[in-house]
Amino acid sequence: MAGDDDTGRRRRLTIITALVAVILMAVAGGIVVMRSRQPARSTAALCAQLDQAKNLDNALTSLDPATLDPQVRALGRAAQVAPKEISGPVSELSRFVGSLLDEVDAAPASERRRVLADALAQRQAEVDGITAAGRQVQDWAAANCDLELGDATTSSLP
Repeated sequence: MAGDDDTGRRRRLTIITALVAVILMAVAGGIVVMRSRQPARSTAALCAQLDQAKNLDNALTSLDPATLDPQVRALGRAAQVAPKEISGPVSELSRFVGSLLDEVDAAPASERRRVLADALAQRQAEVDGITAAGRQVQDWAAANCDLELGDATTSSLP
């Protein structure tokens, strides 16, 4: 009977070991799949997204959803693919524009311009930082993408 107990323990240990191995392989596979879904950070990817967002300042002025929404989405994707040397300023712009539009989108159409003006006034303390980030992104895009995003002296957004 002692041999049966040892055989049973070995069998349970083998089963537990096999289950742990399967679980670890599943977790590792899940991590690989999740990482493969993340966009690759590259100059080419950022240039493509900035090209799609390049008239965002004009779209913000007009508040035309047909042009504004795709450009804001492009800026969000730009933040995801920006190389490390420029990811901070791109992310800062994306966050700022996104927070503005959250407020504007929640307002009735007749109130959107007033809500945008109010939201900008409330964020006055951030203007210098956003302007600096905009200039960094504009300079980077000109140097790395041969892309003119706008006049850095008058616009803080690409």
